[in-house]
Amino acid sequence: MKKQLLMGVAGLCAMGLSAGAWAAEAATADEVVAKVKEAAAAVKASSADVVLSEFDKKDGKWAWKDTYVFVLDCTAGTMKAHPNEKVKGMKLTDLKDKATDKEFGTALCNAAKSAKGGWVEYMWTKPGAEGNHRKVAYVLSAGNYQVAAGVYDDKLTAKDLEAKSAK
Repeated sequence: MKKQLLMGVAGLCAMGLSAGAWAAEAATADEVVAKVKEAAAAVKASSADVVLSEFDKKDGKWAWKDTYVFVLDCTAGTMKAHPNEKVKGMKLTDLKDKATDKEFGTALCNAAKSAKGGWVEYMWTKPGAEGNHRKVAYVLSAGNYQVAAGVYDDKLTAKDLEAKSAK
């Protein structure tokens, strides 16, 4: 009996440690803001589409943990760069929340109009995970383009995260 109890406790501890390891693999809102600001500076510094191709790489500098940076062209109304080939080149009005089918491309463009950027919530696929997940994306204007990345979180809201973009 004691052996079974000890094995059960050891199993729970192992599960708790592995859950902590998984949690460490999730990008944070602070990381998203920092990476988007870095990406916006890179996009502004170069007018060549060569720099934009870096955002298409699933294993490149702009993809980390469970998220990635993507680039929009709100003037043309298209997704300029994205690590998913199916999304790259899409019309922004075709970007739909996976749960409600509500278009959110326009919301991303509107949020980018603020000097400090903004946050937009929607359901989307998560790299390495099945199904659709709640994503809150930070978007910032970068010259002729808009740069964004998101955090996958069931609790954070755009309103909660507004203060992070002001830093």
